Amino acid sequence: MMHEHGHEAHAHHHPHGTDKPRSRALAVAGAANLGWALAQGLAGAAIGSTALMTDSVHNLGDAAGLVLAWGAAVLASRKATSRRTWGWHRAEQLAGFANAILVVIGALAVGLGALWKLSTPSPLDGLSVSAWALGGIAVNALSAWWISGHGRDLNSRGAFLHLVSDALVSVAVLAGGIAVHFTRQYWIDPLLAVGVSIWLLRTTWPFLRETTDALLDAVPARQDLSRIEDDLRALPGVVAIHDLHVWPLGGDSAAASAHIVVSQDASVSDVLRAALDALHHDHPSLHATLQVEPQDSADWHGHSVCAGRE
Repeated sequence: MMHEHGHEAHAHHHPHGTDKPRSRALAVAGAANLGWALAQGLAGAAIGSTALMTDSVHNLGDAAGLVLAWGAAVLASRKATSRRTWGWHRAEQLAGFANAILVVIGALAVGLGALWKLSTPSPLDGLSVSAWALGGIAVNALSAWWISGHGRDLNSRGAFLHLVSDALVSVAVLAGGIAVHFTRQYWIDPLLAVGVSIWLLRTTWPFLRETTDALLDAVPARQDLSRIEDDLRALPGVVAIHDLHVWPLGGDSAAASAHIVVSQDASVSDVLRAALDALHHDHPSLHATLQVEPQDSADWHGHSVCAGRE
């Protein structure tokens, strides 16, 4: 597109939506975890195990997160429109953020409930707790394996994190049930639930931060802003780079925009072509929008490079 003071061009097509196998994998995993969580919750109430019930609450949150992830995958597969020119890819980032928030809320609820139960532990059948925990390990491990083979985007990674954390929680509950059976120390059950909640908060925090950064249009961790700027500055005829921005689109795709100032004797079209080729070669996941302007252009004000990451 020609402007009075330069040229503007776009590199790469808008990223397209998620495939049907990935959204189907999320739906199957969500349904399996929802059914198991309900059964596990009823069993925990009947047995009187705080750890088993809190594991069920976490599984319910996981199932809700998988449903959100499935919905986001379906939305992301929709084509862009004149109103939503980027499509629905931001829905995946919202789902990933919601997944992390659900884990945090569930962990806090688990911890507070277990602390209350710790003061008045009650007898329970440790082997029954372990048996139900073993079933939880199987359901979550199979679901995690199923999802891992159908995508590694932010949305799928959030669902995978839920499933793996649930499986590890179930391992701890299984061990706790065995310990209660042999020692008759019933305080082990609520104490285990407190430890699980602390562990969940610690392991979920990095993903929560990553999804928050994505919603705030921070530079994606997989993109090196300094390297992008250096690659553009190294092109023959380039005098300066200003108004450089990089932000996530969804999945592994990102967008970039920049103004490139060139010397008077440089060919604007040649520099533009070289810049697009360089980005396509070294940063293939970027959707770039570039404007090239001569050094004496009225559009050039010597602006500094802007970034979305501290």
